[in-house]
Order: sequence, then structure tokens, then C-alpha cells
Amino acid sequence: MARTREFDDETVVRAARDVFWEHGYGAASLALLQAATGLSKSSMYETYGSKRGLFERAAQSYLREIAEPMLIAMEADGSGKQELADYFLTLAATIRASPPHAAKRGCLMINTAMELDDLDAQATQMVHSWRHRVREAIFQSLKPIGSVRDRAATADLLTASHIGLLVTARIDPPEAATFAEALAADIRSW
Repeated sequence: MARTREFDDETVVRAARDVFWEHGYGAASLALLQAATGLSKSSMYETYGSKRGLFERAAQSYLREIAEPMLIAMEADGSGKQELADYFLTLAATIRASPPHAAKRGCLMINTAMELDDLDAQATQMVHSWRHRVREAIFQSLKPIGSVRDRAATADLLTASHIGLLVTARIDPPEAATFAEALAADIRSW
């Protein structure tokens, strides 16, 4: 007879997500993951198959619960510079409201991008897809502004700025928040 799970899957995935987000994939040891999730090694492997399998679930949780909700307003029909500015202001507010150790985690997708040599093609595709979605959300919010060519160039520049902001958050969260606020102010002045 199969044993029933004695844990909440989403709670475990979120706890693992925090470990991967703070420590990175490579440094997220089984001991850290077990301590955070409360799972035994056998339960972890039985449920998720491997550390990589648990990471995949954690990354998808991050995208679904943290990254994607922030893009929705920019992706909506009729979005414009207000939604784009609000996106950067929300990033700034999130960074400022987070405890210092949490703010220094940066972005799980950026952190994953820095570790792609330790991961696989599936992780590479996930990071590329996330970056593409951010760029397309920014492009969508620029529709009322200029030609397609101008919007494409601006979307590329703002996407690169966005990535730089998230890397800066790992080094100096207050500076990253200030940078995000400055971007929002610039966008509003267009």
C-alpha cells in the first residue's frame, strides 16, 4: 500500500524556492533543502525525483507567484507608460520593503542565469523565456510611444536596465531601488 504524503506540496516548494533563491542552485545543499522543507532525503527524492526536479518546481513557483503577477499590467491591452513606470516603482517598493537579507537575493531568474553552466538546457530555456516575456511586456507598454523600431530599441534598453537593476539589488539593494525609481521618473517624463 502506498504511503500518503504528510506534507503540503506548495509549502515545501516555496521553502525550497527560498533556499535556491538565497543560496543559488549549486550552494543549495541537500542539508539546507531538508532543513527548510522538513523533508527527509528519501521523501525529497521520492516526491521530486532529484534536487534538479525540486529546483524546477521552485523556479516555476517563482515565475507563477512572484515574477508573472508583476508583468500583468504591462501586458494588458491599452497599457502605457504609466504601467511601465508603475512596474519599476513596484520593484523599488519591493526592494525597500524587504529585509536586507531578502532584498539581496535579487531575482531567482537572474541568479539562475549566473549558474547556467551548473544547470541544463531546460534551465537556459526557462531564463530565456522569462527575459523574453519581460521584454515583450515592456514593448507592449510602449505601444503608444513612437515607431515600432523606436519601441523595440527602447524595450531592449529597458530590459537590459531591468536586468542590471536586479543584479544591483544583490550588491546594494537601496541603490537598486533608487535606480528603479529614477527609471520610473524618466518614463513618466516621456
